[in-house]
Amino acid sequence: MPASPRRSAARSGMIAVAAIVLTAACANLQAGTMQRIFDSWKGVPVEQAKAQWGPPQSVQTVPDGTAYVWTDEIPSAHPPGSGPRDAQLEPPATAAYCQRKLVVGSDGNVSRGEWSGSACCVQTLVGECAGLARKSQSTSKG
Repeated sequence: MPASPRRSAARSGMIAVAAIVLTAACANLQAGTMQRIFDSWKGVPVEQAKAQWGPPQSVQTVPDGTAYVWTDEIPSAHPPGSGPRDAQLEPPATAAYCQRKLVVGSDGNVSRGEWSGSACCVQTLVGECAGLARKSQSTSKG
């Protein structure tokens, strides 16, 4: 027997609320994680970030220095049998992304970081962000 219209509306409402809560939780997790990553680089020469993250995709002049930009793209998933790929036609390029910027002052040290994109939360949840925080430089005494 089909669900009553009232029950269907209630279920739709609960799904919408759950989606909003999940999105907010993801955004909070993402913001906290990305801020910790950028904080780990403050005051550090950008050359160390480039050694750990690889070469930036672009470099931009900004009012308070130079921004080094890295962009990660995550291809959109398509279920098998769902489209042109299965017919040997290439689908249009669609991807989620996460853009990271380290802003560097005239002294060559990182002053701050910025991020944007639709996939930063995905990276946070699957642990890819762990490799972005500055690895501590061990110094040997002797």
